[in-house]
Amino acid sequence: MEPDRISCLPGHVIDQVLSHLSIREAVRTSVLSSKWRYKWATLPILVFDTHCVSVASQDHMIIKNKLLRIIDHVLLLHSGPINKFKLSHRDLIGVTDIDRWTLHLCRKSIKEFVLEIWKGQRYKIHSCLFSCQSLTHLELFNCWLKPPSTFQGFKNLKSLDLQHVTLAQDVFENLISSCPLLERLTLMNFDGFTNLNIDAPNLLFFDIGGKFEDISFENTFQLAVVSIGLYLNFEINQSRLHGGSSNLLKFFVHLPHVQRLEVQSYFLKV
Repeated sequence: MEPDRISCLPGHVIDQVLSHLSIREAVRTSVLSSKWRYKWATLPILVFDTHCVSVASQDHMIIKNKLLRIIDHVLLLHSGPINKFKLSHRDLIGVTDIDRWTLHLCRKSIKEFVLEIWKGQRYKIHSCLFSCQSLTHLELFNCWLKPPSTFQGFKNLKSLDLQHVTLAQDVFENLISSCPLLERLTLMNFDGFTNLNIDAPNLLFFDIGGKFEDISFENTFQLAVVSIGLYLNFEINQSRLHGGSSNLLKFFVHLPHVQRLEVQSYFLKV
């Protein structure tokens, strides 16, 4: 018999090979041999999406239940650090199992957490996530954020992406100002407030879309890329144009180093 050259590869090379497979295909490598049985269990990146479930039935309940079993199985047998966890499936609704997975991941010192709920009501994020200081990237879709009173920010967070989320004005302002290393901020279609106050000294990239009344920047002198979509009503009073300043000028005063500005849809009103 010819030698098993693949199994004899260095561990980091095998990890690289497995990283290019879906979690479903990576787990299936456990049947190759006893050497491969638990190699997948140390993968640092776990992605659960439409590629990880394969069933003949089109019944959404069957698909959802199988997805839940897969995630439980993987997290139960996983033995290494988890750097990134992504859950995004079109048949997934906000189930209580997510709370249990979130708690487990926080204990694993997760660095990147992505949760996209495509169906049903907005899912309330479990309070344990707000104590996870290892996070560097947080991405939430169709979620409701209500941090506990003890929340003191994400000290290592560099990227925050919130789309179709609900949160209060004071929660948003405290969240942004309590992330001192924040470099990238994306806000799309949010509920709960209409005035945006951005206080982020290290912010480099800011992308926003939705209906809001006003936006102000404070201590954002590093901001280089700004993208604004949908509707922001900056009123320019004709009587001010000869001696005073408009809201638009106040908008730019804290963006002295902006290199790229993208504006879509309605932006100005004279």
